[in-house]
Amino acid sequence: MNIHERLKYLRENLNLTTRVFGATINMSGGAITNMEKGTRNITERTIRDICREYNVNSDWLINGIEPMFTDVTSDLEINDEVRQLAQQYSLLNDSDRELVKKMIDSLAEKSNSP
Repeated sequence: MNIHERLKYLRENLNLTTRVFGATINMSGGAITNMEKGTRNITERTIRDICREYNVNSDWLINGIEPMFTDVTSDLEINDEVRQLAQQYSLLNDSDRELVKKMIDSLAEKSNSP
């Protein structure tokens, strides 16, 4: 699999349209489509933006070296369950993150009330 195919695989793995994926890194859906097809080069800046926005391992995107995602929780002293939740949370878009925060706040209020 080449970098263009990995880009498409990543986007599909995140269940995003080219338009939504591109918007998060200030690109058009058409530009993403062209990169996936290999008719447009993927610049170093685009790679950095993708890796930053989606916690993607640049070695995977560029060379196919696993893992696909970076472990954003590796420096934290937490158990595996919390680490997995944090990794899944990091893949959510802003509105879904806000929804999760509200749900957690609501549950915390219920557990703290007499």
